Amino acid sequence: MIKELQIQNFKCFQNSNPFSFSKLNLLTGINGRGKSSLLQTILILSQSAWKNADMKRLIINDELLQLGNFDDIKNSETPREKNIQFNLKFDTVFIDEATFQYKENESDALLAELFQLAIKSKGEIILYDKNTKDQNDNVLLLSELLKKFHFVSADRLGPIKYVDKTNLPEFIHVGTTGEHCVNILANSDNLPLVHENLYLGQDSKSVIQQTEEWLNYILEGAKIEIFGREKQSSVLSLLLNSKKNSYSYKPNNVGFGYSYILPLILTGLIAKSGETIIVENPEAHLHPRAQSKITEFFAKVASCGVQVFIESHSEHILNGLRVCALNPDIMISNTDISITYFNEGFTPQTLIVDEKGKIANWPEGFFDQQEIDLSNIFKFSR
Repeated sequence: MIKELQIQNFKCFQNSNPFSFSKLNLLTGINGRGKSSLLQTILILSQSAWKNADMKRLIINDELLQLGNFDDIKNSETPREKNIQFNLKFDTVFIDEATFQYKENESDALLAELFQLAIKSKGEIILYDKNTKDQNDNVLLLSELLKKFHFVSADRLGPIKYVDKTNLPEFIHVGTTGEHCVNILANSDNLPLVHENLYLGQDSKSVIQQTEEWLNYILEGAKIEIFGREKQSSVLSLLLNSKKNSYSYKPNNVGFGYSYILPLILTGLIAKSGETIIVENPEAHLHPRAQSKITEFFAKVASCGVQVFIESHSEHILNGLRVCALNPDIMISNTDISITYFNEGFTPQTLIVDEKGKIANWPEGFFDQQEIDLSNIFKFSR
């Protein structure tokens, strides 16, 4: 689990204060103030770990992110000779802390090269640079740690009629847009059963059965069918129903909410303890009650040992977290929740949820639009 992150000279962050994280993390606030950039810090390290275990290159464009070139990720107010730097503190047995410094690669603008990597392990600090030849065990452990990230972006696939059959990726994940969902569901018999904390209903604990159960719980009606599993078929199709009856429909005839929420549920069910989930705008195409229930789902995922990051603009997600902290059936307390509010002044603020679910340091402008609108309705209706 990532406990803390500090960012220097990356995108809008010239020299950030340390961000503190817990099991269940909400990033919220004003548009364009650094929420996505913070998450991209983690994701760019993750996709770099997949491409080079020695972490000697920062991969700017790959499966998780496509950010352009070095000039696009370097803070525009920072002198060119200053390096991009990420400092992460972990709650793990082997790695306590890691500080990455990357500089411009003069021959390839689509990546950055390692200037120095400092790893603190069991109190000892070990330094590496681009000339270090041996892949030290600590570097490999750090690389493996950074690989264990699931990311579902706000730009998810809508309803699709069919997908080509493919092999599941080495690290099983739904893909940034949910592109692997149908193939994962079709192969769910080969996947581990879901965690006890996530089990709903009275039927199987298989991934496909529990995906249907959670869809049904959140959207109040759901049935899933996968066609094309036979060997002679080269494509798979997903049929859905918003009721538990014998009919099945193409996803575009059921509603965008089902297609948008499917990769979120599937990600939570397949993630293992020690892994991390990052999701953007889980509230998209969901009515308020469903938003509250998807928050409950992610709180239960976090109770299984999976660290969860949620980027959201929804007050129903926020209030759902506060309810979860008080719900005795969900093994998450207020101390397991971290809320970071990104305000107008580019000075992110950590909000404290107390043992009664209240936020003591509620800032001005934080989810107060409803009160402002009601006040204006009263004023203009007089």
